[in-house]
Amino acid sequence: MQSTPILLPGNMCDARLWTADVRNVLTSAVDGDLSRDDSIAEMAARILLATEGDLLPVGFSMGAIVAVEMAVQAPDRIAGLVLAGYNATADLPERAAHRPVQQAEVRAGGLERVLVEELKPNYLSARNRGNIALLELLRDMGMRLGPDVFLRQSEALRLRDDRRADIAAIKVPVLYLCGSEDTLCPPTWHRNWAAHTFDAHFEEVAGVGHMLPLEAPARFAGIIEQWLKSTQGQFRT
Repeated sequence: MQSTPILLPGNMCDARLWTADVRNVLTSAVDGDLSRDDSIAEMAARILLATEGDLLPVGFSMGAIVAVEMAVQAPDRIAGLVLAGYNATADLPERAAHRPVQQAEVRAGGLERVLVEELKPNYLSARNRGNIALLELLRDMGMRLGPDVFLRQSEALRLRDDRRADIAAIKVPVLYLCGSEDTLCPPTWHRNWAAHTFDAHFEEVAGVGHMLPLEAPARFAGIIEQWLKSTQGQFRT
């Protein structure tokens, strides 16, 4: 089966999330645009409309949420799923309550402070929280996307559906990945999602936080490559 890999970035991340390591493994990958819609359902529908044939969504964080939504909307077109830093539940109450506070600050011009002080540093492992180059990349991705995208994505995450029952209904191979120091979407969650998925494989990467694709890009790409081989070549990428 031939399938097209679709790279789906996380909240306030752009195509720079996916390093050469990943692109060398997924040589025919297409970048998905998640910046234009204000609901997860609309993001998924836009990607499905813009593509043809069988797809292999590779999603990180918010992108993983969109990937599962694509499987809900068009299960016949999904050949498999790669879900990193994933949460299958609806927005947690404390996060949902804080998003409007962040949105108000961003509307008032405070996007950079929210990105730099509240979001990105908390996504990294202990050893990477002082990584200036990585922190600057995360800030730059968010600032380039801008406040309007922040507001759309924040609302999309706040109002998203709970998909725990839906992942149990997915019948294609699913790869779950997570950093051992991911406090946003911890390994215990991923083990639970994998336990309730028909054909799942889970990999935990030691010493890495939520930003797995950037904190350990070679390891991230290597796990995907090995998983593709283990699925008996059904994904030709």
